[in-house]
Amino acid sequence: MVALHTFLVLRRLKPEAGGESDISQALFDVMFEDMDSSLREMGAGDMGIGKRVKAMVQAFYGRIASYEAGLSADDGELEDALQRNVYGTTEPETVSVSALTAYVRGQDAHLAETNVAAIQTGDFEFGHV
Repeated sequence: MVALHTFLVLRRLKPEAGGESDISQALFDVMFEDMDSSLREMGAGDMGIGKRVKAMVQAFYGRIASYEAGLSADDGELEDALQRNVYGTTEPETVSVSALTAYVRGQDAHLAETNVAAIQTGDFEFGHV
């Protein structure tokens, strides 16, 4: 869910900076620094951390591509992306995936209306569920 919400914020910032910005990079860096710290807290050794974080970065880029495609298409494609990337190997109820799809579309629309300066200063909230 962290990756999903990070994607939504990065997606909102993208048009404002021609696709890249310092705040987008900082958000990306903080997310993966936190994942690195979490792996260390779980006992992963220094030798394996780099490989694991690299795999997580690649997985995140894959999620970005599938979420972008899903948001640009019908609900079926977004549902498939969410089921694959959020639920993984579990088999959620259809109503749960549909609700998450509606939530993601709603958050994307909410963030599209959110002032970028507010996002850059962290003075914003995600929409109500």
